[in-house]
Amino acid sequence: MTIALPAAITRRSNARFANKAAAVEYGPVGLDLGRNGLRLVQFCKHGSEIALHASACVPLTEAVRTSEKQTRALIKTTLRKHGFVGRDVISCLQPNNTETVMLSYLHQAGKQDEELIVKRMAERIEDDIQNYVIDFMQVRPDAKDGQERSVLVSMARRELVVDYLELLRKAGLCVKVLEIEPAAIRRLVSVKHNNDAERSDNLMTVSMGHEQTYITVLSGRRLIYERDLDFGEQQLIALLCKELELDEHDARSMLLRKTETSVAETENSKDVSYALYSVLKPMFMVLMEDINRALAYAASETRGMPVKQVYLTNLVATWAGIDSFMGSLIKVPVSVLMPFEDFNKEKDFHALSDPRDAVVTGMALYGLTEAG
Repeated sequence: MTIALPAAITRRSNARFANKAAAVEYGPVGLDLGRNGLRLVQFCKHGSEIALHASACVPLTEAVRTSEKQTRALIKTTLRKHGFVGRDVISCLQPNNTETVMLSYLHQAGKQDEELIVKRMAERIEDDIQNYVIDFMQVRPDAKDGQERSVLVSMARRELVVDYLELLRKAGLCVKVLEIEPAAIRRLVSVKHNNDAERSDNLMTVSMGHEQTYITVLSGRRLIYERDLDFGEQQLIALLCKELELDEHDARSMLLRKTETSVAETENSKDVSYALYSVLKPMFMVLMEDINRALAYAASETRGMPVKQVYLTNLVATWAGIDSFMGSLIKVPVSVLMPFEDFNKEKDFHALSDPRDAVVTGMALYGLTEAG
């Protein structure tokens, strides 16, 4: 038997369900506190649509860097000023405070992978393993018993992790996850490139920071390769200063991408960039050897499928013409990854989009996508 509800109840019920359907879900705040300054990003989700909600980038003065009190105050002020919602955050330690390695081991029936990983890492260090915090990502999660598995392991001294978490807690924040950079990059690239179970393009990211470079290869959403190198802006700038007798400020200024220039200035900038990259080419060729090894490995792991695109992120990706220069050295399309592009409301934040935001943007997507 069907019982008809009174019209007033039906209207109230429909309105309640409509309000739930229209509810906006706010993701956690991605927070990166390091050499690139304080960088914050937050997304919101309405139905299946993900849109940028808030973003901020604040340079860190030396006074702030050396004062926990001032750092906490800066975080609180920035969150409030730029309209961030909630105080749940996803963050990560800086590369100079972590050691990241690829580890291979045989998966054994009846044993937890965590036990094997900790045991292998303990064998690599002279210190007590209890003094460290270890996190890892599976690279080959489908390996069977008796087969070799690979994991990306990140290790940091326990006191550094505790101090950083305490800094954020005292700033009024709740740290949901302390992530490793390749995990955030994997999430961002998977979302932007629409990679899913049915689409498994091979993609590479090359994150060139101040002193370190991370080469990451994804097949669909799977991380299949990661390598970190002692290569970064510091070494490149030092070479320019030595060869061309420049100071660091002038060298950086000549390399940075200009946002608004005339045609004549653009042509002059291209000439300057070509001259600078000619000096830097020998050092980049060493990096190309590692990139080519990663390309070959990716093909061997995916039945000959080539890498479709190389994305450049982080500090060196802000240099003028870096994508064209590196693209001339390898036979794969190369482009700079602008993290905010392709998201709803991107135009509202276009001026803030920066390749140095790739990691913090990936962290801000945590929990909002099928990519994790």
